[in-house]
Amino acid sequence: MDQTKRPLRIPPEFATYAEKNELFSLFERMIQDVIVNQPGDPLDYMINFLHRANDNVPQILILGPPASGKSSIATMINSESGIVKIDLKDLLSQDLEAVKRAQESLEKGDDIPGPTLALLMKERVSKKDCIDNGWMLVGFPKTRDQSLALQRQGIFAKHIVLMDAPDTVLVERFLGKRVDPKTGAIYHLTFEPPESPNITRRLVGVDNQNERSIRKLLLHYHRHLQGIKQAYSSGSIKLINADQPKADVYAQVYHFLCQLPRSVAPQCPRVILLGPRGSGKATQAALLAAKYGLVNISMVELIKQAVADKSKVGDMMVTYIEKKIMVPDNIVLQCLTDRLSRLDCSTKGWILRGYPRNRNQAEALSEAGYAPNRVYFLDCPSDTVVERLTLRRIDPITGQQCHLIYNPPPTLEMKRRLKTHPKDEEETIDEDVLGYETSVEDIQEYYSQAQTVNADQDPHTVFESLESLLVKPLPRQTLKTAI
Repeated sequence: MDQTKRPLRIPPEFATYAEKNELFSLFERMIQDVIVNQPGDPLDYMINFLHRANDNVPQILILGPPASGKSSIATMINSESGIVKIDLKDLLSQDLEAVKRAQESLEKGDDIPGPTLALLMKERVSKKDCIDNGWMLVGFPKTRDQSLALQRQGIFAKHIVLMDAPDTVLVERFLGKRVDPKTGAIYHLTFEPPESPNITRRLVGVDNQNERSIRKLLLHYHRHLQGIKQAYSSGSIKLINADQPKADVYAQVYHFLCQLPRSVAPQCPRVILLGPRGSGKATQAALLAAKYGLVNISMVELIKQAVADKSKVGDMMVTYIEKKIMVPDNIVLQCLTDRLSRLDCSTKGWILRGYPRNRNQAEALSEAGYAPNRVYFLDCPSDTVVERLTLRRIDPITGQQCHLIYNPPPTLEMKRRLKTHPKDEEETIDEDVLGYETSVEDIQEYYSQAQTVNADQDPHTVFESLESLLVKPLPRQTLKTAI
């Protein structure tokens, strides 16, 4: 970058390259890993860290009361994604001195001491299958002591699933629970019976399968639940209602696990707002720009400004505008990239509306090095768009816009001089909506990770929806993409 030239321009490839390769997130994870493990030679440790095939694997806790379906859901996730399922049986199968201490505690009816559980878990997650595919710890921690001990050993969960159901439902499930001793598969005589009669004949119940035992287990769970919650950040815990069909529970858990946790890695928002005219793009762009300091760019206003400034690009567009001919895409793109390459856009981020209007323009924008990292479609029914625009008025003296229903003029004098903009006539609106609907599917197909927001509601509700999407990382399409 030549600092002698004004205005300063930062090549767009810098930010795009860093985000595409997740460089900031990579360094965040690496530094965190070094601090947690405190190796003797940090430099050598970081080199080995960078040589890993995948350092950003899932790390999950699946918690809940007995008979809430934790193991069944974990098994389904394992089958779908390959994430390693770790339960008590798996932990106790290791050849470690800590296994004996854990078994002694269980035989006495006590919980496994926190430090012992942490040692077992640390050894298990250090195996190659967990390093490559990630892990799910099912049913642990059961106490606050275990929760803190795991964290002291550097075992942190990125996602915590907390399954819940009424005690009456859990008691009924527990009493009807059966296990196939040959495969270890879990069934229920009423809710999930086996398909084969041969399997039914060999099913057995679990130890101490009576109401007194399950009540005791539930009492222990409720006693320690609050302490476990306090040991973890509330933002990483997702409460799932387990009193519903297994497929629905699985779908909700899977959706949560596809959400990436919040990161402190620096990010420069590059946002495109798309939607039919009257969907509220200008309002939402102004709100987002005001709160997050983004540069608010309207393609229509940008063209008007270029013409008014008599810039080189503006002069190229004048002829087309005077003849009411569409300005060629390459000239429009040049006008836009001149603005996006300025220092404020490169450092603060930007929010763009009114462009692209078709797939060719979207592809050209990406090829120019200004691919957005967030694309939002404001979905608004045609009748709502017509109502918003046909009742919109403008004051020819002050330039203030009003709406006869939602934002009426403050004085009777202003109301008398209000005018309707020619573009807000119903016939013109219908043509604009039709043009948008013709091209929107191609744009959605190109921006495969675009997100849709219902714009047929209060502007501040729409803003809250957009804001929640903006501050979170984009979700994975599937859990397999994380492995």
